Amino acid sequence: MAYVVAALVLVGLMSALNLLLVVGVVRRLREHSAELAALRSGGTAADAGALSSFGEVALRDGSPVGAFTAVAVEGEPVTLGTFGDRPLVGFFSPGCAPCEEQLPAFVEFAANRPGDRDTRLAVVVGAGEETAETVERLSPVATVVVEPDGGPVQQAFGVTGFPAFILVSDGLVAASHYQLHALADRDAAALPAAG
Repeated sequence: MAYVVAALVLVGLMSALNLLLVVGVVRRLREHSAELAALRSGGTAADAGALSSFGEVALRDGSPVGAFTAVAVEGEPVTLGTFGDRPLVGFFSPGCAPCEEQLPAFVEFAANRPGDRDTRLAVVVGAGEETAETVERLSPVATVVVEPDGGPVQQAFGVTGFPAFILVSDGLVAASHYQLHALADRDAAALPAAG
């Protein structure tokens, strides 16, 4: 009889411990869900609570951009020096819902930004026919490069997620973000000083 009581007490303690762990996991999942919802709705990570590096998709502000060489869809060679003093760079991936949401805003912003399409670089990460529509939409406003995931331009900018938008000034990241509006505000503030 003593063994049965001991076994029941042990099972009860294990059940209580399991319940505490499940409550902790559920709480953490709710926090992550709130953070993702804030990020998808255009909010910031701070809106959902403190985050460390969650949401970073490219090199941080002030980081040097790595050297790269690529070929634009028109066939010309592309390096960072090709784009002047303060280029705008956007990274997109076909089939990425946030990329599709941000693409029209990028096209409009790029078209209205001072300078011609040679001051803007759009990188489409993918291959073949899947990239054709995105390339077609970006070509009128930017020099477009198509490369596979982990390609040289993506590595040079430290891109880990899509979409990613970067402003460069003198070879350094002036601003980077996954939401174009955050970058556009910083660009508008800096352009008069740069002009």
